Amino acid sequence: MKTTQIVKYVFRALLGILFLLSATSKLIGIDDFEMYLFSFGWFRLGSCYLLARLVIAAEYTLGLLLIGNLHPKLAFWGSLAMLGGFSLFLLGLLVAGRNDNCHCFGEWVDLNPTQSLLKNAGMLVLLLLSAGLEAFRAKHKGLWLSLACIVPLATVLIVSPPDNWRYDSYARHALVNEQALQEAREAEILPASVAEGDKVVCFYSLKCHFCKMSAQKLATLRQRGEFAQAPVIVIFGRGQDTNTEAFFAETGLAPDEVHFIEPNDFLRITNGSFPVILELHDGAVLKAYNYRNLH
Repeated sequence: MKTTQIVKYVFRALLGILFLLSATSKLIGIDDFEMYLFSFGWFRLGSCYLLARLVIAAEYTLGLLLIGNLHPKLAFWGSLAMLGGFSLFLLGLLVAGRNDNCHCFGEWVDLNPTQSLLKNAGMLVLLLLSAGLEAFRAKHKGLWLSLACIVPLATVLIVSPPDNWRYDSYARHALVNEQALQEAREAEILPASVAEGDKVVCFYSLKCHFCKMSAQKLATLRQRGEFAQAPVIVIFGRGQDTNTEAFFAETGLAPDEVHFIEPNDFLRITNGSFPVILELHDGAVLKAYNYRNLH
C-alpha cells in the first residue's frame, strides 16, 4: 500500500473510532439519551426508545465500515450524511436557544451545540482527508456489509431492549407497601390531600439520578396531556438537603405540593426502592410505576 493510502486509512480509522466511541457513550447512557430525544416532544416515548437505538446502531455500523474499509465510498457518503444531519440538528438547537448537553458523546463529555459543531467540523476534516481511499481486498464483501449492518442493531437491542418491550415485567417491580402507605396516611405522616380525589404521588430522593429522570419524564408526559388531570404531590425523604429548587429546575416538573417525611417512613412505603410514582383515587392505589414503566 502506498504511503498516501496508509495516511488516508489512518485518518479514516480515527474517524471510525470516534463513531464507535460516540455510539458506546450513548449506549452506556441510553436512559439520558432517550429522555433527551423525548424532551423535544416530536415523538411518542416508545418511538424515542427505538430512535435512540437506531442512531446508536447506525454509528456502530459507520465505525465498522470506516475501519474495515471494504466499502470506502459507502462509508464516505454515509459518514458525510450522518455528520451533515447531526450538524443541521445542532444548528436548529442554536436557533432554538438550547445550550444543554446534546449527548453527542452521551454523559462522558458534556458538549453544548456549539462545541459539538466544532467536533463535527473536525470529524469532517478527517473524512475529507481520507477521500480517495482504495478498498481493502477481501472475499464476500456483501456478507461483511450485511453483518456490519445487522450485528450492531441486533446487539444494541439485545444489550438494551426498549423499555416498552418489557412494561409488564417492570410493573412487577414497581411495588409499594400499601399497608405502610395507609398507616402513614392515618398517622398524618402524609398530607391529607393524598386521600382526596385523584392524585399522582411521587416518592423521590433529591440525590437519585433515576428520580430526576422520572420527574423529567413525568413533566414531559404532562405537557403532552398524559397525567395532566390529577394534581401532582412529590414526597421526599427528609435528609440534610431540603432545597428542591435545583431538582425541579433541572427536571422541569412543577408539582402542586412538595412534602418531606422521615427516612424510615419513606423507605417503608417504597420498600427501599425508588422512584415510586402512584396514581391514587381517594387514597387507593390504582397504578404504581417506577422509572422504567412510567408511560
